[in-house]
Amino acid sequence: MKKMGKALTLFFFLTPILANSPDRAFCDKIIGENKRFIDFINISVSNFANIDHLADFRAASLEHYKANREFLSGHYKETHAHIRKSQFILKDLYYAVLENYYQKDAREMLERNSAMIIETKDVRAKHLMRLGYRDLKVADIYKHKGYNHNIHLYSTKIWFYIDAIKYARQAKRYALLAIIESQTPYADKDDFKQQTIDDHFSKPEKELQRDFDRVQNKLINLIHRKLIVDNYNFFFHLYDNYGYINAKKSNQYDDFVKSMTTLQTPP
Repeated sequence: MKKMGKALTLFFFLTPILANSPDRAFCDKIIGENKRFIDFINISVSNFANIDHLADFRAASLEHYKANREFLSGHYKETHAHIRKSQFILKDLYYAVLENYYQKDAREMLERNSAMIIETKDVRAKHLMRLGYRDLKVADIYKHKGYNHNIHLYSTKIWFYIDAIKYARQAKRYALLAIIESQTPYADKDDFKQQTIDDHFSKPEKELQRDFDRVQNKLINLIHRKLIVDNYNFFFHLYDNYGYINAKKSNQYDDFVKSMTTLQTPP
C-alpha cells in the first residue's frame, strides 16, 4: 500500500509537468508559425537590412533550422526551446526594421513631397496624402502595442510588428499614389477625358492588370516625361511595398539555406 501511495503521489506530482510539455502537434504549429515570421521579414531584410540586421536574421534562421532538426528526431522539448530562441531574436529584429526603415522611409516620402502636392491643389492627391499619414500613425500604434505587450509572448509581439509594417508599407504606397495623382495632367486622367455618350458605351473592356504593374507603368511614364523627379528611389520602395525582393538584392533566406546545404555536403 505504501508503494502504491508513493506511486500515486509521484504521478500527481508529475502530471502538471507532463501536461505542459510540448507535444508533436504543438511543435508542428509553432514551427509553421515561425516560418511565416521568417518569410515575412526575409523580404524586408533582403531589401534594406545592414550587416548587423543580416547577422540577426541568420541567427534566427539557424535556430529555426535546429528546431526542425529536433522535431524530426522527436525531441519536442528541444524543438520548443529553439523556436523560443528564434523568436527572441526575431522580435527585436522586427522592431528595428520597422523603426529604422519602414517608418523612417514612409515619413520621409510623405514629408518630402507634401509641399509639391499641396501646391498643385489636387483634391484627390491631398486625400491620398492624408491616408498616408493616417496609416503611418496606425503603424506607430501597432508598434507600441507590440513593444508594450507581455515580454514573454514573443509571437504576439511579432504579429503586432507585422501589422505595423503592413500599415507603414501602405503609407508609402499612398505617398507614391499621391505623387502620381498630383503630377498627372488633367488631360491624361480618365475622370476628366472628354468623350461622347457613344464613346462611353462602346469603349472596350479594360484589360486585367495587376495593381503593381499599373502603378509602375504610371511612374515610368511620368518620370520619362519629366513630370516627376524620383527624389527617393521610388521603384525600390514600390517593389518592397508589394512584397518583392529587388532585382539587385539577394534573397537572404535562400542564401542561408544554400550555406547550410554546403556545410552538410560531404567532401
